Amino acid sequence: MPMPTPDTWLEISVEVAGIDAETAADLFRQACSGGAVIEPAHRLDREIDAYVVDGDAAAVVRGYLPVSDETGRIRGSLRLALQAAPLVSPAKWRRARRIREDSWRDAWKKHFGIQRIGESLVIRPSWVEYRLKANETIIHLDPGMAFGTGQHPTTAMCLRALEQRVRPGMSVLDLGCGSGILGIAAAKLGATRVLALDTDPQAIKATIENAAANDTSKVITVREGTLDSPGLPSPAHAPTGVRPDGRGTSAADGLGEGTFDLIAANISGLTLQRLAPPIADALNPGGALIASGFLEDAVADVQDAFAAAGLQTEEVVEDGVWRGIITTRPTDS
Repeated sequence: MPMPTPDTWLEISVEVAGIDAETAADLFRQACSGGAVIEPAHRLDREIDAYVVDGDAAAVVRGYLPVSDETGRIRGSLRLALQAAPLVSPAKWRRARRIREDSWRDAWKKHFGIQRIGESLVIRPSWVEYRLKANETIIHLDPGMAFGTGQHPTTAMCLRALEQRVRPGMSVLDLGCGSGILGIAAAKLGATRVLALDTDPQAIKATIENAAANDTSKVITVREGTLDSPGLPSPAHAPTGVRPDGRGTSAADGLGEGTFDLIAANISGLTLQRLAPPIADALNPGGALIASGFLEDAVADVQDAFAAAGLQTEEVVEDGVWRGIITTRPTDS
């Protein structure tokens, strides 16, 4: 039986460097049963005449706790966790405030509006009216308490790269899908087969719901796991031979999904390094990997891991302090 929703919630918040927002938000999500949201700073992009997220400016992370005898203990544990976290600068705590249940339910809505990314992608929350313009691709996505809607610079970099590279009929892997936004974008841009993978059950739930909201459920398959999950073949243990379609086996074959023309992976640099071999194995010859989720100081190590797996760096992209790498698998591999 589900627990009743509290009548009153405590909103706690910290100001952190933009680069630290995701780290702080992850800690808040673990501690706050009512969820957590990131309120990023914005700047005016005069080229598109719209406000976009400024990843270099300070952000505010808010978490929501039911008011109870445990509230003080949880806040104390969260303070210690933030002090121990590898933040660029210390978190600045703001004064907590009590809010009613209806205010908690809509707390995140005021931080989200229409987002324009790249040449044609438009992300629209359900409560915002918007008239579709010629050549625009609409992604309907409501920000939940666990996952955002593409406001983070690394997600925006991946979306722009997808817009440039997805072609009708492509097969795409969204590795570490989160809200499912990258897989949904790929499907909307013409991909006919999308596999969305994540190790977080909440991400699986969110992606299934968001795919349905965008009428892409027939294109997107959602699975819990990753390319080197137990029970899935890795390059070191993959069965030998050639599949009926003439392509070699890959780590994704353990999911019955084969290989892909394009892989989008918005995950940490260390995870990308670890998964470089199965990622390369899951790419078709001539296929491309769009990878992001790391800073400048991780670029060289990630590139080296990709090169060792047989991938060639085509481009390093940047958005503020964040970086992304686009690589390809040679056609003769």
